Amino acid sequence: MNTTKESFFFKLQNWIKQSLFIKIANIGLIIVLLMIPNTLIKELIHERNLNQKSVIREVSQKWGKAQQIVGPVLTIPYMSYYEDDEGKIYESIKYSHFLPEHLTIDGEVNPANRKRGIYNVVLYQALVNCHGFFKQPDFEKFGIDKENILLDKAFLQVSIPDMAGINDKITLQYDKQSYLMEPGIEKMNGFKSGVKIPVVINTERQVLDFNFDLNLNGSSALTFGPIGKETKVRVNSKWGSPSFMGSFLPDDHTITEKGFSASWKILDLNRNYPQSWIDEKQNLLQSSFGLELMQPVDEYSKNFRSAKYALLVICLTFLLFFFFEVINKQKVHPMHYVFIGLAITIFYILLLSLSEHLGFNIAYMLSSWAIIGLVCTYAASILETKYLALVLSGILCAIFGFIFVILQLEDFALLAGSIGLLFVLASVMYYSRNIDWNNVGKIMTEQEEIQNSTV
Repeated sequence: MNTTKESFFFKLQNWIKQSLFIKIANIGLIIVLLMIPNTLIKELIHERNLNQKSVIREVSQKWGKAQQIVGPVLTIPYMSYYEDDEGKIYESIKYSHFLPEHLTIDGEVNPANRKRGIYNVVLYQALVNCHGFFKQPDFEKFGIDKENILLDKAFLQVSIPDMAGINDKITLQYDKQSYLMEPGIEKMNGFKSGVKIPVVINTERQVLDFNFDLNLNGSSALTFGPIGKETKVRVNSKWGSPSFMGSFLPDDHTITEKGFSASWKILDLNRNYPQSWIDEKQNLLQSSFGLELMQPVDEYSKNFRSAKYALLVICLTFLLFFFFEVINKQKVHPMHYVFIGLAITIFYILLLSLSEHLGFNIAYMLSSWAIIGLVCTYAASILETKYLALVLSGILCAIFGFIFVILQLEDFALLAGSIGLLFVLASVMYYSRNIDWNNVGKIMTEQEEIQNSTV
């Protein structure tokens, strides 16, 4: 009876050793378990990215947020009368709004980097000149009597979203007069904050000129509203990585490592609000355009994309060791696979921590060299041959180099990845074409027994 049980357990143990299915299942289970720390690493990258955004938001609030300059808008109140059903007459003050006939904006954006801990925040100081002219307001098309127009209550206003970013007093040159603009704004037409100033309307002049300068601190983006019947904007900066944004792209732009320049020309026909209106509100902020000062490298984005390829790197590395077992009759224990997988997992933690200080490219090079050296040194001891360790080292260098190329080629990552995987599959099919998969487990077990008996 005992002999029968021993024979059964011996056969079971022998079957487990010889079963290729069990071997592959063990490797697959290890890969699945290794995805747990990989998920935690992705969450860590996300957390560090949120910390960076929090720092950027905090510094930006103190320096100046993204600035959106819209104006000037000329607003003239008028008296409106209406009669109820009982014949009683009521009066109220309503507003008429007029936009410039021509608006030219010249801006110079001086970038500034600020460090907070390990994080870098991109800020800017913008020197902006706005000049142009209004046509004499036409009230006849609105059917407003001249005696109801409150010309002495007219005012100009300019929308500036973050007043904390204003560095100097704003002097308005209007109709040959100088005015110091005041804080506070009538919250109409989408404006939430800004500056305004009462002005005198000279009805004898055909055009009303204006000119003012803005010295603003801001962060990330600078945009403008195309409120002129013809709006021209010219911006230059020493920042070499702009991203043009908003409703309109520049008509002409030049970008070099030393900076950029861009120009826009926009007509009133390109937007969805008129040059003048009464009563109803218009959203003057909806057609804004401008630029964003982009960080040339987003370390956390590349780290997150790199972590997405962890499954591929682990699978390809395990595939190498599996082929060493099958082709070269080298036994690799499941625990060896576990340690190798953990080494590859640590690569992504090392990459994240180093990239925060050295940049992604240098961090990737140092991290990959460290892990490749660790894995190959470990492989040389378990495979008991330096030749296979050297072969493994070369192939791992190719794998990590291939992943690095994919990370750099954002637009062509899918194409490069699919071609690379096709090449890998073709190589596996070629080198495994003569393997007797039906008896591979038995051959490996017999080889192991021969080695043990020799020892």
